[in-house]
Amino acid sequence: MMNHPTNCPNITLPLLVAYVEVLLPSITKIPIDTGDHTDTINNKHDNAAELLWVVQDKAEMLARRAQLTQNTDDKNNSEASSSHLSTLPALAQQPVLERYELACFWLPTLSEELLQQYIPLLMGYRDLYATHLLIALDSTIDLRAYGFTPFDILSEQPAMLNNATDPMESSKSLTLWQFNLYDYKKLPNWLNADYWANPENWDKHRW
Repeated sequence: MMNHPTNCPNITLPLLVAYVEVLLPSITKIPIDTGDHTDTINNKHDNAAELLWVVQDKAEMLARRAQLTQNTDDKNNSEASSSHLSTLPALAQQPVLERYELACFWLPTLSEELLQQYIPLLMGYRDLYATHLLIALDSTIDLRAYGFTPFDILSEQPAMLNNATDPMESSKSLTLWQFNLYDYKKLPNWLNADYWANPENWDKHRW
């Protein structure tokens, strides 16, 4: 895996937490067009929790627990999301992985060499165990070869700029990588229902 610095702005934990708070409701419900108006349907899979936070080790978990659980604790019980906090080693040793709507891996100090040990785990969450996957890594690490794309939060949510500063992360250059099950591949025209069975010939020719 070659190193290719990205052009996305540096990511901080407060910025990522703020983005997750905005993103989670939108991926647990899918908009559907019913003709006259647009409705939403619940996209939550059977037995799927909503949010998984993953950090590198127990020390990082103790340091970040308050930041990663504060938003959930501040909400009413009826509105709080189902979230879980884990470490990379604990997750890798877990015999049966749970499915989540959103999995966020906060790994700012993880080296490229150590990352290789967890690539199968990341691929598992990319393909099976998460609808949407976010991974924050050192900017010198490139995940394009594994199907991830660098993501600029501020281009989609400029209002979050005020949450982007964090003295603990100011000296680190991090990039956020994402994989979204629903838009990782553009839908080709031939797979669009509008192009099936030559609709322009309906009621004109005998088939």
